[in-house]
Amino acid sequence: MRMRRAAYARPETSAKLGRLRELVAEAAGNGLKVVVFSYFREVLTAVHQVLGEEVFGPLSGDVPADRRQRIVDRFGAVPGHAVLLSQIQAGGVGLNMQAASVVILCEPQVKPTLEHQAVARAHRMGQVRPVQVHRLLAVDSVDQRLLDILADKNRLFDAYARRSEMADATPDAVDVADRDIARRIVEEEQLRLAGG
Repeated sequence: MRMRRAAYARPETSAKLGRLRELVAEAAGNGLKVVVFSYFREVLTAVHQVLGEEVFGPLSGDVPADRRQRIVDRFGAVPGHAVLLSQIQAGGVGLNMQAASVVILCEPQVKPTLEHQAVARAHRMGQVRPVQVHRLLAVDSVDQRLLDILADKNRLFDAYARRSEMADATPDAVDVADRDIARRIVEEEQLRLAGG
């Protein structure tokens, strides 16, 4: 988990935060609303510090559901550009954020269904613009290890399991074991950093 947050540890030199600022500035120039998702509260705190006070949220599990909905409603009511910060588990399920047409994912998720559900929050009835989705990834990092492992798991699933309409209709039907992925990522990252 610490490795996944490392790209945000030094905000002044963080390439991910630099790219996030660029994406938000571009969205502001076009009058678009942005939702920024992260699994980690401290990443959202770093994003908040970089973007300044003019953001909504962050939505987190500590915020009661009715208050979360009020924050989303206020975000949607702002004319033009606005930014909403949200933990992916808190805002990615059950809320409709169709006012947003830009979604930024701060890091890949161990459970891809979290990403799919979060992006689906902006793809709701009432959305009148195409939705842009940006994933912030660091080259040659734990991000790449995680994506490689998830791609391998998807290939294995596709090769040995039959796709079903029910599984495709239910995003949680296909899941991966968090501990196995975490262990493998740490092992591969240790090998990479040791030069092997």
